[in-house]
Amino acid sequence: MLTVYTSKITSRIIFTLNVILKEHLSISFQLTDSKSAFQSAPTPKFSYDSQPVTDELFLWRHSIMLEDHISLQEIRISEYESEKVFFQVPREDSFLPFDIFGMTFYLLTRYEEYLPYQKDRYGRFPATESLAYKAGFLEKPLIDILVLKFAEKLKNIFPELPYQTGAFKYVATYDIDNAYAFKHKGFLRTFGGLCKSLLKLNFKETRYRLSVLNDKSPDPFDNYDFMESLHERYHIEAYFFILFAPKSKHDRGLSPSNKALHCLIRRLSEKNIVGIHPSFVAHFNDKRLSKETILLGKKLNAPITHARSHFLLLDFPKTYQSYIESGITNDFTMGYADQTGFRASTSKPFPFFDLTCNEETKLIVHPFAYMDAALMSYLKKSPEEASELIHLLLQYVKSVNGIFISLWHNDNLGESNANEWRKLYQKFLIFSKSFE
Repeated sequence: MLTVYTSKITSRIIFTLNVILKEHLSISFQLTDSKSAFQSAPTPKFSYDSQPVTDELFLWRHSIMLEDHISLQEIRISEYESEKVFFQVPREDSFLPFDIFGMTFYLLTRYEEYLPYQKDRYGRFPATESLAYKAGFLEKPLIDILVLKFAEKLKNIFPELPYQTGAFKYVATYDIDNAYAFKHKGFLRTFGGLCKSLLKLNFKETRYRLSVLNDKSPDPFDNYDFMESLHERYHIEAYFFILFAPKSKHDRGLSPSNKALHCLIRRLSEKNIVGIHPSFVAHFNDKRLSKETILLGKKLNAPITHARSHFLLLDFPKTYQSYIESGITNDFTMGYADQTGFRASTSKPFPFFDLTCNEETKLIVHPFAYMDAALMSYLKKSPEEASELIHLLLQYVKSVNGIFISLWHNDNLGESNANEWRKLYQKFLIFSKSFE
C-alpha cells in the first residue's frame, strides 16, 4: 500500500494515479487531502503538491491537475535520463525534475487534440501536428518508459513496495473495409467492374476477374484462411473490425444485406472478436453509428462492444462520446494513418478521460503501434524498410512489457509471389511471439 497526499483531490489526479500506480505498476494506494492522515500513515508515502508538507518524499504538481477547463499549456521539452519530458519542476526538492503525472495526463487525454489544429483532408488530426512528432518521441511508448524509471526510483527508496508491470503481449487486429475484391458483389457491381476493366483495356485484370468469378482463382481479398492459420499456429489473439454500412463515396464494402458477408462474419466470430468498423458516414451521424452497431450485433446475436473508426476518424471528444452512447466499451482507433508510433505515448490500454466533462469514462482505449497503409501509402516504405521500423517499435514495447497491437487490412495480405508484405507479416508474427 502506498499513501499519496495532495491538498486538493481532483478527477484528473485520481485518473492519472490510477493509470500509473494501479494499472501500470499494480501498486495499491490511498489518496488523501488530510495532512494528519498522511503524516500518521505507516505505509510508504509521498506528497504530490505545489510544495512539501513534511520531510517525506515530495513530487511537485503542475497546475493542469487542478484545472477543470481546457487551455493552451506552455510546453518546453527537456531531457531526463535520455528521454524527452515537459512540465519541468521550478524547485529543487522534488523527487523528479518534471511532473510525471501531469505529463501523463496531458498525453493520455490527447489534450492537444482539443485545441485548434490544422486538419488533414479527411478532417483528422495529423501525426505531424502532434507534440510527440515535433519533439521526436512518437516512435516510443514514452509514458511506459518513464513510469518504469519512476517505479525503480520508488523501489530504491521503499524496497518493501513491490511493483509489477505485466507481460509483453502481441495482438493482431484487422480492418475489413471490403471483404472480397470481385466475388459476392451482385450483378450490377460485377458487371460494372468488368466494363471498367475493358474500357481501360486492362485485359489482364479482366481475365483475372473472370477467373475468380468462375472459381478458378482465389479472390485476392479472401485471405481469411491464411490469417486464421497464423492465429492458430502462434496462439494469437485477433480482432476483426467489419465495415457494415451501405455503399458511399468512402464506404465501398459489401452491403449489410449481403449473405456472403453474414457468413464471413459468423465464421470470424467463432475464434476471434468481431467489432464494428463505423463507416465514414457514421462518423458524422450518430443515428447511423447506432444503426450499424445494432445491425451487426443482430447478425452475431450478441451486443457489439468493440470498434475502430473507418479511415481512423477520431474527433475529440465527439467520437468517443458517440461510441459510449452506442454501447461501445473498447476502442482501437488510437493511432495515426500517416505515421507509425504511439498517438497517446503508451502501448497499454487506458480509460478515456473526457476533458469537456472533466471526468473518466468507462470506454477503454487500446492504442495500436502501426497500420499497414501508413507504411505502404503514407511513408512509402519498402517491405525491408518497414520491417526495420516495425522491429524497432516492437523492441520498445517489449522493453516496457507493453501490448503491441498491429493493424492490417485483408486486401494487403493477398497470396502472390510478389507480395513481400504478406511474407513480412508472417515473419513479424514469428518474431513477436518469440518475445512472449
